[in-house]
Amino acid sequence: MTTNADTIGMMTFHASHNNGSMLQALALQHILENHFHQKTELIDFSNQGQRNMYAPVPKPKNWKQAIKSLIWSTNMSQMKHQYDSYEAFEKRYFHMSSDTYSSIEELKPLADKYKAFITGSDQVWNIKCIDADDAYYLSFVKDRPKFAYAVSFGANNPFILEGDTKRYENYLEHFDKISVREKNAQKWIKEATGVEVPICLDPTMLLDESEWEQLVDVGDTPVISGDYIFYYCFSITEEVQHFLKSISKKTGMPVYFMEAKEWTLKMCWRNDIRLIRSYGPDVYMNVVKHAKLFVTSSFHGTAFGTIYRKNFWYIRSKHSESSLDDRASSFLTQLGLMSRYRTIAELSALDLFEPVDYTQLPDKLEPLRIHSFEYLQSVVDSLN
Repeated sequence: MTTNADTIGMMTFHASHNNGSMLQALALQHILENHFHQKTELIDFSNQGQRNMYAPVPKPKNWKQAIKSLIWSTNMSQMKHQYDSYEAFEKRYFHMSSDTYSSIEELKPLADKYKAFITGSDQVWNIKCIDADDAYYLSFVKDRPKFAYAVSFGANNPFILEGDTKRYENYLEHFDKISVREKNAQKWIKEATGVEVPICLDPTMLLDESEWEQLVDVGDTPVISGDYIFYYCFSITEEVQHFLKSISKKTGMPVYFMEAKEWTLKMCWRNDIRLIRSYGPDVYMNVVKHAKLFVTSSFHGTAFGTIYRKNFWYIRSKHSESSLDDRASSFLTQLGLMSRYRTIAELSALDLFEPVDYTQLPDKLEPLRIHSFEYLQSVVDSLN
């Protein structure tokens, strides 16, 4: 096998057809290459769970999934269009390995191909997600430097698995440097290993609006004409749909959603929620940029809401209590924007067009960026 002795191999969720996952992968690759002058290559790894999850119509494993597949097939043109849009973005923007991989066994020959390996950011250490894989803990690498940048466990502590409590501790022992994205991750690693690792910004936040638009072509004109409300999340509940419908009635503005599978499955047209019918991270950035009101339940919704200085609200639910999952609350606390983190009941009583106070954001964000760049500099220095 040809070696890339001067190249860093990257492992992350770059192949997820998810805007945040793909944009954070692009940001980290761009920063390593353009700020730190490191050659990088995204290892084109995507396990079978991930490939099936993002297939135009996933193969069902039980009768419930079979019903979902039947519903999705009623909107097959949009399923295929969405899939093709993310594949096109990946091919256009990423610097990837020439070969593709779907298992740790296939990755093992790469163990000495690169000068070093880096995993992260995103929820690559979330052991409960459908595309979870020990490969993202770089378990296949033996004799090369290993780093983790702003990794997230999601809401799942991997160190309390019954009967296997040392597995992930052993993985972490072999890393040269680790940084995480949230306080929970920092706390769990300290409890398990005794080591306090730094918290770094998600890579998307290391670029400002102008840098992003030099990197990604978001288009010169809005994808959606006129004033509109954009709701961004991978999923959408009936409660959220009713709330969005009520906002639409009050404001006279349509609500748009861009996840074709979820829109079809949850029959969002019943609540007058429109499908954008254009897809991909570039479209996502365009729609955030031009939205009159931006509502999200996604970490990377808050990220790009702040990058574009939008009037945004994060819907707080039982799945995002800070005691359980601090992905959004930790980030908004860092930026002094927790006033935008609300339940539907709270949002229903607020003036949703109350502007976000961004006056303190530069002072809050700059030290975090400096800290994150210093961490990446320490990674590069250790290789030199």
